[in-house]
Amino acid sequence: MSGSPQDTTEITHSQFLTGTALFEGGLLFVAFVLGWLLDVDPTGMLTWSWQDLFNGVLATVPMIILLVICFLSRWKGILSIRTFLRDVLGPLLSRCRIHDLVLLALLAGVCEEILFRGFLYGWLAPINGTLAIIVSNTLFGAAHAITPVYGLLAGFMGLYLTALLAVDSSPNLLIPVVAHAVYDFVAFLFVVRDYRRRPASAAGSRA
Repeated sequence: MSGSPQDTTEITHSQFLTGTALFEGGLLFVAFVLGWLLDVDPTGMLTWSWQDLFNGVLATVPMIILLVICFLSRWKGILSIRTFLRDVLGPLLSRCRIHDLVLLALLAGVCEEILFRGFLYGWLAPINGTLAIIVSNTLFGAAHAITPVYGLLAGFMGLYLTALLAVDSSPNLLIPVVAHAVYDFVAFLFVVRDYRRRPASAAGSRA
């Protein structure tokens, strides 16, 4: 695949879902393998709580406000991200049903938070809290760096998700997991809406 928007039409709905599930599952696998090797439980801070479930949903409000601002922004760096998401992910996400989008969002929220917050932050925080924040969120941003600006924004989003743990006297990974998943679901809906309202760019216009 050359990476052009037209290449996404060659990926079937099931291939997209399977590929995403394998990728996110791979992150989860890495978290548990490294956790086993370094004697760190990636889910050690994860406990069920209706209150923290609600707190996680509530924590998405600032994130969604930022998402809306980005979609309204005319800044070149933000527009390049929006174009990429619309042209590359739009055709794939638009073929998904609501429960598919929920599943994708849950996979991202659970797998990525267990790796970056549960394992990386959980491993480094007892050694050096500042180092834990820098390393976990630098790698989180790098993992999302489809463009430099997107990677930077993802890194700042990671800082926010980490803060949801760091400021809590009894940190619960459930809060950033829920916040991440709900945010991703809303972001998917934004991308689908953007794609359907403004079809992907023609190949000739990108040459």
